[in-house]
Order: sequence, then structure tokens, then C-alpha cells
Amino acid sequence: WYRRPLRESGPILDMPVPSSFNDVSQDGQLRNFIGWVWYEREAALPQRWTQDLGTRVVLRIGSAHYYAIVWVNGVHVAEHEGGHLPFEADISKLVQSGPLSSCRITIAINNTLTPHTLPPGTILYKTDTSKYPKGYFVQNINFDFFNYAGLHRPVLLYTTPTAYIDDITVTTGVDQSTGEGSWQDLLSAGPRVALLPVWKDPSGKRLSSIS
Repeated sequence: WYRRPLRESGPILDMPVPSSFNDVSQDGQLRNFIGWVWYEREAALPQRWTQDLGTRVVLRIGSAHYYAIVWVNGVHVAEHEGGHLPFEADISKLVQSGPLSSCRITIAINNTLTPHTLPPGTILYKTDTSKYPKGYFVQNINFDFFNYAGLHRPVLLYTTPTAYIDDITVTTGVDQSTGEGSWQDLLSAGPRVALLPVWKDPSGKRLSSIS
């Protein structure tokens, strides 16, 4: 990955992922930077992913502090606020639309603190247009906190069939000496498929099916 500022004319830095972009050098400007940075990388794709229309291709971002906008091959695919949870986007149509062997992943991240991410301290907007561009602000962090920012967990490409289990909820209980369990699945896309879950004990012995 490399990290670049909003303007193309700015510096371009090789950037490990996962990491905090503002904690990988001794550059004071980079360490104290608040605003937009951009990550970009070209990812090679297996031929099966791009040609098999029965394959669903997913881009998963494990953590982006704190607000992120994501493009694949220049097409907007996702936005997310909050750096501590993962998010993902189905990019099948973008990588299966032609004879592609790679895709370009671009992630813009803004590490400005807000009440929706972390307590922001105070934000002071500079209104003197003779000194500052429109909308310019400084953020005063008057508490014991360092604004670690960047892609803090892995960025992954993975696949599933077009019909896949999106989520399973298992509810357990006890009726006197008998264990009980019920389940509910969320099956996404494709035809409805009958599922028969089976419980096993730690040794692998099959127990009664759950309802």
C-alpha cells in the first residue's frame, strides 16, 4: 500500500497495512496530521474469481480510523464511520465485467475526531480568508490521547458462492436435565436451500439435531 494526501502533488509514502500512518516515522507533520489521507494498491485476482459468475467477490476492511470512503477501479463501493468495526462490499460486478487480472483499491480516510467516533476535544474554525482556505480548522486535543489513524486491521479480498449463509443465530436453553437449542439462519442470494444443522460434543460425537 502507499499513502498519499488529498492533492496528487503531495508526498507519496510506502505504508504498511495494518499500521497507523502517523506512527511510522519521526516526521512531526505526519505524526500530527489531521484530515484526509489516501491509500491505494493494485491487487492481483485469480482467474476463477473474474470468470466464474457463480463466485461472489468481497472486499473487507478490518478497521479504518475513523471515516472511510472506498473505491474499486474508480467506482465508489462503500462508506463507513467508526474505526473499531469491520465493513465490506460486494465487488463481484466490478471485477467480473471484463477481462481483468487485477483491481485497484482506493481508500480515503479522515482521522478527524467527532462525537460519533471519539470525543473530539474542541474544533476551532479559522475564518480569516486572507490567511486560511475556506473550511480550515484546527483541532485541540486537550486530554491524554494520541490520534492513532489509518488502516489498523487487514484489508482482504475473499470469495463465497453466490448463495451463502450471511449469519446464523443459535439460542440455547435448559429444560430440567435436557439441553435445548433453536437456530435461525440468514441465507443471502440464490435459491432457497434447506439446511440441517447438527450439534456435536467436544469429542465429535453427534448429538440430537437442533430445531
